Amino acid sequence: MDSKNTLIYGAHVARNVSIITLALSFSKLILAYYTNSVSIMADSYHSFADIIPISAAWVGLKIAQKPRNEKFPYGYYKAENLATFVASIFIFILAYEIITKSISSIYHHSEVAHTLLGSVTMIVFVGISYALHLYQHSAAKKTGSQALLANARETKMDVVFSSFVLIGFVLASMGYTWIGSTVGFIISLFVIHAGCQSMRDSILSLMDAGLSREEIEKIKKVILETPRLREVKRIYARRSGPFVMVEAEISVPANLNVNQAHMVATEVEKRLVELKEVDHAFVHVEPPNNSVRIIAIPVREKGVPSKEFGSAPYFEIYREYNNKRVFLKRIENPGASLEKKKGVKAALFLIEHGVDRVEVLNIGDDSRKILEDSGIIISTE
Repeated sequence: MDSKNTLIYGAHVARNVSIITLALSFSKLILAYYTNSVSIMADSYHSFADIIPISAAWVGLKIAQKPRNEKFPYGYYKAENLATFVASIFIFILAYEIITKSISSIYHHSEVAHTLLGSVTMIVFVGISYALHLYQHSAAKKTGSQALLANARETKMDVVFSSFVLIGFVLASMGYTWIGSTVGFIISLFVIHAGCQSMRDSILSLMDAGLSREEIEKIKKVILETPRLREVKRIYARRSGPFVMVEAEISVPANLNVNQAHMVATEVEKRLVELKEVDHAFVHVEPPNNSVRIIAIPVREKGVPSKEFGSAPYFEIYREYNNKRVFLKRIENPGASLEKKKGVKAALFLIEHGVDRVEVLNIGDDSRKILEDSGIIISTE
């Protein structure tokens, strides 16, 4: 799913959830007045609070679909983050309304009515909330939308809250009227927590906070799989709406010319934007660090070193820095399956992967010459 279709799908989901949540909120409000229940009233306010962030996400995702221009070269993706921030303010206002209503009801007891109808209806509302949670969570995973994911978490909490409201309503009908008001007050605290969480996430995105260490490592792993790459020096990544913008600094072998180095950078950018959440990638090539070397060792099955170069089925690739080696990957030798010129094919293959040194006991003269002419060191010790 490309950027445009991601935004369209996300906006479509946000619109559907907004309409359903609005209907659910009004239904709870009507039920609260009909049953005279403070806890159901608080739950209806909580649902109204949910409308604001998901509606903001809808508006934000619609604005984010506008094409890039000279004034906004990175697009309008942050409109979603801005809408989420504004929505968080309204969540705090609704939380205040729930608190004042609950505290007032604790001191002014009122009997609930129509217990059976209220109980059955609340069970239906719990089922609807759970279905909405699954719908939004699935859409958030497909689109990477921060707003949809935040609202999916909030809707999951709705399922828990509404369940407690149902219990409080039943107990209130048995004469424990203070329980409904207490449940309403507790719900308000969770509403405040949800508002704080949404505001924090939106502020971090608006201020271009970096990604988590796990997310950076995922990006780094994709970069390191690129042939002829020497080193990943730095990665800068930030969120913009549902997408991620990445800037990276890499180094390539010193024997590559400008065009070859540019081709490596272009390949890295291509691999990055293939990641679902990455919309933009920029890669800058820096001079290589001579203390870093890429080592290739021909091996057989289970990593057993091979005495021969061209016929070895695999090569293990290591990065050496300050006399310390780190295993990177094992790659198949494309020359092993050939009848002739196995070593030549393997040598050209290692050159493409930016190898600086090959450690092998036996190597043919043609293979040795190809590697050494490319500046690759041969070690037969």
